[in-house]
Amino acid sequence: MTEQMTLSQLYASGREGLEAAGYKRSLPPDATLGTPLLTNRAYLDSLFFIPRFLSSSAANIRSSIVGVPVEVPVFCGPMGGWNQLGETALEGCARGLKAAGSMMMLGIGGSDEMQRAIDTGVPVAKIVKPYRNTDLIFSKMEDAERRGCVAVGMDIDHFHGRLVGDAVDLEDTFAPQSEQTMRQAIASTHLPFIIKGVLGVDDARKAVELGARAVIVSNHGRAAIDCTLPSVVALPDVVAAVGSMIEVYVDTGFKTGNDIVKALALGARAVGFANSVLLAWGSGREEGVRRLVELLGAEMRRTMSALGCADCAAVRGVELRRVTT
Repeated sequence: MTEQMTLSQLYASGREGLEAAGYKRSLPPDATLGTPLLTNRAYLDSLFFIPRFLSSSAANIRSSIVGVPVEVPVFCGPMGGWNQLGETALEGCARGLKAAGSMMMLGIGGSDEMQRAIDTGVPVAKIVKPYRNTDLIFSKMEDAERRGCVAVGMDIDHFHGRLVGDAVDLEDTFAPQSEQTMRQAIASTHLPFIIKGVLGVDDARKAVELGARAVIVSNHGRAAIDCTLPSVVALPDVVAAVGSMIEVYVDTGFKTGNDIVKALALGARAVGFANSVLLAWGSGREEGVRRLVELLGAEMRRTMSALGCADCAAVRGVELRRVTT
């Protein structure tokens, strides 16, 4: 069934599928808060392409993420709550991503969950929370490397707890990490280290200084600090500051293949999708996730060809015209 679905149909049926599976969390735009999410969407929708039809070129959208080849410059952002969807949801999602040639990032969760994803063969990056108990940070990173993850990292936007609705929680679990701890964490692993939650030039430059291999420009959905700069608005400044030194990825609120092309034009190397992957799973389980990535890739190829871009590198710097009404 999902083979015949368009992207909008996939998302619509996904909501029904998640509800039927008992998934209780709200998905944007249902969140009552989340100013960056709403503004991020509005900003993306205000950016327009200038086609070069007479200079069209067949587009190759293959790329890499922390050195791992991918068929589409897309990764599944780290999400919790897989257990709400049953014992096989995580593996189904992972298999769909693998079939489409994508990557999976995992956030909060145990070793068993991580191992189940790794066992499917999909490349897995483990993004560790900034635990107040720093020993837990190091043990989780060591565990991720031992089990076969392709990268590790940390959510710095959870230094000060997590926003759920209009309440802050987990302040006793998470805490700001010192420069010394961050350096030790990065130096303790042979894997590429990703710092997630960067929204400004200061943090981006600090990430380079600390030894990170990549940063993710991210508002962490609606769980980070509300009213921080939307990720797509923050992206160009971060790229200008550090894009020649480390890889820059972006997530939060991206929905379509054209969104990905816009992010690449603004300097991102790859784009993370989270709620969209959940909706795809809700629509068609493993096949729904594979279909999502393939639909994103098909739209990317069509738009890039119309822009005269033969590959992802050629998209960087493509002019986007902002139109507001």
